[in-house]
Amino acid sequence: MTARLNSARPRLRALLVGLTLLLGPGLVGSTGAGAVTAPVPVAAPTAGTDVNFSVERLAGSNRAATAAKISREFFGTGVSVAFVVTTANYPDGLAAGPAGARLNGPVLFTNGTSVPAATRTELTRLRPGRIYVVGGTRAISEDVRTTLAGLSAGGARRVSGADRYATAAAVSRLSYPSGTPIAYVATGQNWPDALTGGTAAGVQSAPLLLTNSTSLSPSTRTELERLNPSRIMVLGGTGAISAGVANQLAAIAVTERVSGSDRYDTGLAVSKRVFGVNRAGVVVATGRNWPDALVAGPAVRRTRGPVLLSAGTSLPAGTGTELGRLSPGTAYLLGGTQAQSGNVAMQVQRFAGVCWAGARPAAGSQEVFSTVPGAGKKVAFTLDMGGRLDPALGIVRYLIDNQVCTTFFPTGAMANTAEGRRVMALIARHPELFEVSNHTMHHCDLVLGGGGSPTAAPCNRAMTRTFIRTELTSAETVLEGLAGMPNNPYWRPPYGSHNASVRAAAASVGYTKTVMWNRDTIDWRPDTTTTQIVNRVVSPLPPNGTIVLAHLGGYRTLDALPSIVRTLRASGYTLTTVSDMRDG
Repeated sequence: MTARLNSARPRLRALLVGLTLLLGPGLVGSTGAGAVTAPVPVAAPTAGTDVNFSVERLAGSNRAATAAKISREFFGTGVSVAFVVTTANYPDGLAAGPAGARLNGPVLFTNGTSVPAATRTELTRLRPGRIYVVGGTRAISEDVRTTLAGLSAGGARRVSGADRYATAAAVSRLSYPSGTPIAYVATGQNWPDALTGGTAAGVQSAPLLLTNSTSLSPSTRTELERLNPSRIMVLGGTGAISAGVANQLAAIAVTERVSGSDRYDTGLAVSKRVFGVNRAGVVVATGRNWPDALVAGPAVRRTRGPVLLSAGTSLPAGTGTELGRLSPGTAYLLGGTQAQSGNVAMQVQRFAGVCWAGARPAAGSQEVFSTVPGAGKKVAFTLDMGGRLDPALGIVRYLIDNQVCTTFFPTGAMANTAEGRRVMALIARHPELFEVSNHTMHHCDLVLGGGGSPTAAPCNRAMTRTFIRTELTSAETVLEGLAGMPNNPYWRPPYGSHNASVRAAAASVGYTKTVMWNRDTIDWRPDTTTTQIVNRVVSPLPPNGTIVLAHLGGYRTLDALPSIVRTLRASGYTLTTVSDMRDG
């Protein structure tokens, strides 16, 4: 009862038709070498318009488990093949992604001497027609191959060569026995260009071969001559593949170099060169390590989109703009938050979604506001969590499925109940959509005393400065621990009850922004009807920058939400967070 004083999304778009994209003549500038550089901050985005867009994180407890999670997302039972590569190093696995896309099977990881549990479980589910073990016995032992053979009706065949270049050529011979009109060539001495380029090769049903940076590897030359392509795509700048090697390749077929100033920019260049708009999906992987991107290649069978690289904590310059151009149905973030932080998810949502969680302001000076003037045609549908939680999970799921960005104001006490923790865990999985702010620990009336939820006992006392500070800091510890995102500087006083002394106490612990509301659903009352909730929000249509008060425990809030969202969106409003409104 916060207002005592102031009353199945679509997963992927239809798959785009056609494996081979037309390639035009000419060379893309060749100035980059694929090194790690500090990414430039992203530019201001243009919001997307697809209300069905979503960000989905695919992560496991380790690289093998993440690979299995990716496989489960994109491949069903009964695949033709599965490729298994070592977790220890990248060279043998570079060519496996395009081959998996070609032959309809994922890339999974194994240790050199044992099969990880996650890989074994996934292969048991997949029931592949055959398993291909990529690399020699120094990379993956014969005992491991024998174990893998028992997980496929067709056994496990080793595909390898004398070195990384010969192994890639062997994978190409397996996957493209009759040649191909296009072939991709990347340096075998680093991984970024091969992995972003490999997805382009996969969508064009082309092999990926490797070369030394300064001399064309004999096994690669021999395989290219066998393939007899009409065009060779050279990945990376002259620091990755020299002009001399490019000239040797040009003696075999017409060549086109696709490159950028660094690994991130080269990935963007590949995406712009090969992939059109309205992709079913894109994959975003960290550009600071190779495992997640290596196993992502075969996903292009479903996504029809590129692998783009993040800097781990941010999107490099140009990546957001490219996301907007691609207009994906889903952005798949690979790896846990140690690989790619919540901020990456937020930036992806910012460029490709209809709203985003927004950037938290600095504490700054004290403010009390119930609207956000100048926000444009935006409305913040804010949700307090201070009492019953019966419909809360359903409400949060609806917000996720319908891409409604939301500011939550939970109390620490309710968030830390068994049901509250389930709600907070769901909120925490979507930092791109949601922000969490402070509603105190026990929901006491900080001016008059009393109140409280779920029990009144902690509030039957004088509301001293020390007590008010403790109410906020205790809740902060709980909420940040459960949601993994900062609370301050926003807070909402229970029952809307505050005065100068209360606000000063809150500001002294970092809560300088007192967030009120100008439309109240009064949904906490059992006798409030669905129609009343809807009308209190949309009739008349709200002013720009309106902040709506509703409750996760509202009796009919879940019933009212579809009408509210539909009506506001049909009238041109964006439903978003307080931070997003204040960002403009």
